[in-house]
Formats: sequence, C-alpha cells, structure tokens
Amino acid sequence: MKIQTKLSFIFSIIFGAILLLFILVVYHYYSQKSKDDYFERLHIRAAIKVDLIDGETISPDILHLLYQNTPGEYEPLVTIYDKSGKLIYQDKQDALEQNKHFLQLNQVKKNGFSKLFDEKGRQTYGFKIEGLKGEYIVFATGCDTHGFSRLANLRLILLTAYLITMIFIIITVKLFARQAFLPIAKMIHKVKSSKPADLGLRLDEGNQKDELAMLAITFNRMLDQIEDAFTEQKRLVFNLSHELRTPLAAIITELELCQQKECSTQDYQKVISKTLKDAHRVTKLSNSLLDLARASYDVSAISMQKIRLDELMLEVCTKVQKASPGVSIHLLFDNEPQSEKYISTFGNNYLLEVAFTNLMDNACKYSFDQTCTIHFDYDELYCIVTINNKGLEIPQQEQDAVFFPFYRGSNKQSVEGNGIGLYLTQKIIALHHGQIELTSLNQITSFKTKLPMFEG
Repeated sequence: MKIQTKLSFIFSIIFGAILLLFILVVYHYYSQKSKDDYFERLHIRAAIKVDLIDGETISPDILHLLYQNTPGEYEPLVTIYDKSGKLIYQDKQDALEQNKHFLQLNQVKKNGFSKLFDEKGRQTYGFKIEGLKGEYIVFATGCDTHGFSRLANLRLILLTAYLITMIFIIITVKLFARQAFLPIAKMIHKVKSSKPADLGLRLDEGNQKDELAMLAITFNRMLDQIEDAFTEQKRLVFNLSHELRTPLAAIITELELCQQKECSTQDYQKVISKTLKDAHRVTKLSNSLLDLARASYDVSAISMQKIRLDELMLEVCTKVQKASPGVSIHLLFDNEPQSEKYISTFGNNYLLEVAFTNLMDNACKYSFDQTCTIHFDYDELYCIVTINNKGLEIPQQEQDAVFFPFYRGSNKQSVEGNGIGLYLTQKIIALHHGQIELTSLNQITSFKTKLPMFEG
C-alpha cells in the first residue's frame, strides 16, 4: 500500500471515529433528556390526580370515565396507594401492573422514588407525595411515543449527516494527501524519466525550507557527489590510459627496432635497460593504483592498530634511502614528547607507510641537495609530522592542484613521476581522519600532516 493511500485511510478512520464518538454522545444526551422529560411529565400527571382525589374535588368514578374517554393508546396509567400499600385508585384495573408496583413499594418507601423501564419501552415512575389526608405512594406508567419518534428522526438525521460528512472527509483527505505528495510524485517521475548517462539531472528544491525541499537538496547533493565521482573516474581512466600508454609504447618501439635490424650486444643492453626502466615505471604505476584502491576502502574494512610515528618514519627513511642512496634525511623533535601517546596514532601501518614514503620521496627528489627534514610535534588532539625541503617553490595557483590525480607541477620535467603520489597520500590521511597542509615560501616547501592522537 502506498504511503499516500495509507495516510488517507488512517486519517479517514481517525476523523470518522471522532465524529462517530461525538454523534453517540449527542444521541445519548438527547435520549437521556427525553426519558427524564417524560418521567417529569408522568410525575406532574400523577400529582394532579392525587390532588383531585385527596381534596375530593372529583370522584374516582369520574376520573375513570375521563381516562377511558381520553384518546391515545399510550395514555399514562396512574395508580395511587396509601402509605401502608393499600390501593386507593387506579385508572384501569390491571393486576399485572399492581404486582410490579408491589415489587417497587419498598424502594419508593426507602428512596422516595423509583424509575423503571420494561421490555415494551414503557416507563414507570413511582414517588411519595403528601396530601391533606396523609402520605400517598403513586405510580405512573406510560410510553413516550412522541419521544421515540423524535429519537428515531434524530438517529436518521445523525446517520445521514455522518455518511455525508464521511464522504466529504474521505474526498478532502484524499485530495489533501495527493496535493501533499505531488512534489514527491514529480521527483519520482523526473528520476524515472532520466537516462543513466544524464548526470546533470537535478530536482526542484522548492522553497528550500520544508522537509520535501530538504529531501530534494540532499538528493541533489548526492547527485553532485556522484557526478564528481564519475568525472573524477573518467579523468582517472583517461590519465591512466595516457600514463600506461607512454611507457608501453616506448617498450614496443624499442623491441620493434631490435626486431627489424641487427643489433650489437651493446645495443641490446641499451634496449634492455630502456625497456626495464619503462617496465619499472609501469610496475610503480600499477602499485600506486593498488594502493589507491586500498585507500578507497571503508575504514571498517581495514586493519587498524596503534602506531608509533617515530618508529614508522625510521622505517620509511630506511626504505627511501635504500631506493635512493644519495638522499639525506634528518629527524627532529620540536617538542620532546612527555609520553608515548604524543607520537602515537591509530591506523593502518601499510597505508601510512605508503603516504609518508610518497611525501619523503618527493621532498628528496625536488630538493636542491636531495635533503629533507622531518619535524615531530603535537597539540591537544593531533600528532604532527612536518616534512620540509629546500627547492623550487610551488606556485600558489598550483598548491591545491597538486593533490589532484595525475597532476604534474610546472617542475615536472626535472623529476620523473606519475602524478598519483600526493593524491594517494591525501586519501590515506583523510581515511585516518587526519589533515594535510601544503605551504611553499622562500624556497622552503612544507607538507604538514596531522593525525589523531591515540587514546588507548
């Protein structure tokens, strides 16, 4: 069942139940009032006859005659007893009525009155009354035909009004629900009618204030992220194809030249050397892509542990110096850590090693003297590792772009690379909920990395 239909059904049931309860209360009130009014009329009719008999204003025989000649099948029947229970007067001899009265006499004597309803819809009102000759116990029995008729009309009116009102409520609720869900229906139609390649689709954000507008805004932001991801993926695939094609084309060219002509041993060695260099370049690019895939995992899918950053940086230094024997790396503590937690973080050892290897390798390669300096520091929340080198400055307009995939700076001709390293490093640091900042001024380039302090 659709939410729109479900809401229409629920609201119709709620309004219908409230209206029905109101109708029942109204009907019960008027029904009770009708019965009370008839009891009052019975009381007045019986009291008049007691006054007539008690004051001997009229004889019982004349009262009998008047009762018999009164039109109407349901004329109240009045019966009068003295306080001892002796019958003094009855409009019409009715032994059955007298038997009922005997059952009520004690209640009237005790409470001063009694009210009775029988299965035929008749009402009997008994009460005590003081006369000139003493106390009387009087019973008046009758059927309120006019009251029943009025209640029947009231039931018909209330039922008709209820049905008409319910039809109106159902139609109104349905129209209101349709109007309320119209923006959602438009969203669904627009999304369904779009093509998979239509990444420029955006939903109407309306007034940008209500819940539906917030839903549209959230959906549009998600589409923005998806579009950015697809754009980045396309750019990544394009650049990757270019980066792979260059060394592979060089390998193919060298091998084809060797195949087409006779070469000396020295020429073969040169070809092998160039081919190996290009093959290593492809291997390095492949490894970077594998690391990039790892850095794109959800953090819950990666093995995390406590890591001492000073020990990790020593391992990275050894690795970089082994790969490039001519480099020089210096490690300095700006503030002596008071405890182990100030140089410890929680992360994946392999990924952090990849990130700092990229930073350290770049710092050495782009340095004038192949030297870099590593500074350890900390604040209240983060362990801070800053890698400095002295070399060509990175222009201000390029400082944000260096973290884009396959981006090579204006000094790319002097150093080999594939443009993935800093992009990969930024993703790894972000995966560890850290931050990385670049500053380049007065021929000093610094990459400051902040990683959350381990709270074990």
